[in-house]
Amino acid sequence: MQRNPLLFPDDENGEVLWRLASAGDDLSIPREIDFTLDFSEEQAALDCGMFLFRNELKVQLEAPEEGEDESSWTVLVVANMLPRHAEITHFEQYLQQVAEHFGGHGTGWGCSQQAGVPA
Repeated sequence: MQRNPLLFPDDENGEVLWRLASAGDDLSIPREIDFTLDFSEEQAALDCGMFLFRNELKVQLEAPEEGEDESSWTVLVVANMLPRHAEITHFEQYLQQVAEHFGGHGTGWGCSQQAGVPA
């Protein structure tokens, strides 16, 4: 399989999508994609999560790992979408702006691999 730079640009998101496609993932199947936003303060994570929830996004708050000094509060945003570079990048940029407004930052995204239906 030849890498198409229009579908899989030379950046982090393009690389992740390329690895998924190379492993046999059917990128035409919508799926839940998890985006993570980290915050040092619980209230900031709560405020951000509530803002996103009020804007009809599915969110989950995750507390820091017990006993870990460097651990942070995480807002997990779950979006059901096609794994397309432009859409993921645009949504990731939006979430980064929202997170920064509340004093946090985006830390990436992930999704489960979807196998195509055999013919």
